[in-house]
Amino acid sequence: MQIRDGKTLFSASDLVNHLECDHLTALDLVNLKTPLPRAAADEQVTLIQDKGYEHESAYLADLRATTVDVVDVKIAGQSVEASVEATHAAMRQGAAVIHQACLRRDIFVGYVDFLRRVETPSELGDYSYEVVDTKLARSPKAKFIIQLCLYSELLADVQGLTPKHIHLILGDGEEQSYRLANYYRYYRKIKARFLDVVNLAPGATYPMPCDHCDLCDWRELCKQQWQQDDHLVQVANISRSQVEKLSVSGIDTLQQLAALGESHRVPGLQPETFNRLRRQSSLQLARRESGENSYELLEVAPDQLRGFYRLPEPNDGDLFFDMEGD
Repeated sequence: MQIRDGKTLFSASDLVNHLECDHLTALDLVNLKTPLPRAAADEQVTLIQDKGYEHESAYLADLRATTVDVVDVKIAGQSVEASVEATHAAMRQGAAVIHQACLRRDIFVGYVDFLRRVETPSELGDYSYEVVDTKLARSPKAKFIIQLCLYSELLADVQGLTPKHIHLILGDGEEQSYRLANYYRYYRKIKARFLDVVNLAPGATYPMPCDHCDLCDWRELCKQQWQQDDHLVQVANISRSQVEKLSVSGIDTLQQLAALGESHRVPGLQPETFNRLRRQSSLQLARRESGENSYELLEVAPDQLRGFYRLPEPNDGDLFFDMEGD
């Protein structure tokens, strides 16, 4: 996100981030006007980004070795307007490949890894362009497709023709192509939902844990919010659906859950599931109040071996190997 001439502009990354978490979108909007404290940079994320740039550069080098007409319109420090005009000029000239193309329509801006010429007539002439994006992953993901759909919509606005296909260059060098029409309605639905969140009043969303949390710049702010609210998401191994069922029953905090008796019942939750969560919250509350760790030994179910009971019986020949990730 960025503000230019008083207008907020959104990118494909903003749309993809919304797929992960609508509260992330809300915090990004707040940060535009009131800078928020970011979490410390993650070295692993930086490494992955660097590897992604290397992958894109390697593909560009391959293109230049096999394609005569590769135009790079990216210039460091160049304005959005100048980048858009440079892209349009390269398209009008009919370049075979355009690297780092910049496309804009109203409040959406897209920086496309590559535009590749195809011999399908459009308003540009007897040719048009399709989007090609490099991704370090070895397999396609839904968010990649959504990103390419946005780029294709922006591209259609320039050439007067919606591309038929979108293309991914994966981390192993394989190219995978997809028919845009198969995903376009879903993309439009996601985009409409994104715009609904953009137009919400500040504070209308609430953070819920998701797969993106470890990578999010605002993860520490969300943790502070959960602690301040004593939110149920702090209960270890609780699921989002379980949080929702407890909340519907008027149980909104870890302390409330810990205070309930074993005989309490929550619609939609099995008694054993409820009591597991209740006991877990009690242990965490005790730790918070006393500062000391405590534990309970779970009953052993002979027909459901779990935890250490899944290990074979000890043997003098056992070998233990501990491999650290780096």
